[in-house]
Amino acid sequence: MRIFLTGGTGYIGKVLAKRLVADGHEVRALVRATSNREPLEQAGATLFVGDIRDRITMREGMSGADWVIHAAAEVAMEGSAETFLGSNVQGSENVASLASKLGVGRFLSVSSVASFGGSPDDGSAADETMKPRSAPSIYSETKLAGEKAIQEWAKRGLRVTTVYPTLVYGPPGKKEGANSILRQILLGRMPAIVGGDRKTTWVYIDDLVDGIVRAMNRGAVGAGYILAGEIVTLRDLFEKIRAQGGAPPPRFELPLGVARAALPLLRGLARLRGRKAPFTSGQLESLERHWAFSDEKAQRELDWHPRGLDEGLRLTIPFLRGS
Repeated sequence: MRIFLTGGTGYIGKVLAKRLVADGHEVRALVRATSNREPLEQAGATLFVGDIRDRITMREGMSGADWVIHAAAEVAMEGSAETFLGSNVQGSENVASLASKLGVGRFLSVSSVASFGGSPDDGSAADETMKPRSAPSIYSETKLAGEKAIQEWAKRGLRVTTVYPTLVYGPPGKKEGANSILRQILLGRMPAIVGGDRKTTWVYIDDLVDGIVRAMNRGAVGAGYILAGEIVTLRDLFEKIRAQGGAPPPRFELPLGVARAALPLLRGLARLRGRKAPFTSGQLESLERHWAFSDEKAQRELDWHPRGLDEGLRLTIPFLRGS
């Protein structure tokens, strides 16, 4: 099949492009002029220079595609509203509208559980039927708005399937995806646990990519699939990394309210040491909520079975150490 891929130079996109080419597909990847193209060139993808914020530059690469996979997004926790709106909302609108006008057969949207705004306050795992909560960050807000823009084109006949990754980790990219969080813990750069009882959900990147491929092959038109992985509290995550990687245990735990009050001081201290603050205000907003999600539907309908966090960390920790 001919597949047009946005976000191919991103953390997920590079691994996905390599898998799709290995499976025998023709991958046409949209890249910015300033992007690092080497991983995609090595994978065997055909590159088209353009931008999701400009439909004209996407037309050549998308024409004749059997599938469009839209994985491009602004993923930082904080930044200008203009940047997030341009990439996550207007960009999604542009990709979906062009796919519809060109008569592309199928469309796969790589969204995020961030679009749900968190999971229930009682700590139970959310599934695809959960109604989105108020957004705790500009990222969550614009990912939800981008999905709504895509679904408007689905109402006009675009055959859309959606996947919702959780926190993604694993080689490659020591500072990409959720690897940046794991690396900070492993190197002892998070002296305190903030929101230790908050639940998070982690998926190994190779498993996520396999879930995306299965959603293409088996997923229903109009369906959404949470590709979740394992649920763990932040406190237990620190313990797993300590047990496997010898990470120094945090000296103390901070209640969320205390952490918020201390953030300006921590920013100043980090700046003096030439480092980033251990967390941002946007991350604190998100930490006030659980992020526990169920992949029961994906396991049932896609026959997708991701590895557990212990196994994934065994593969990831040596990579993050550089060995």
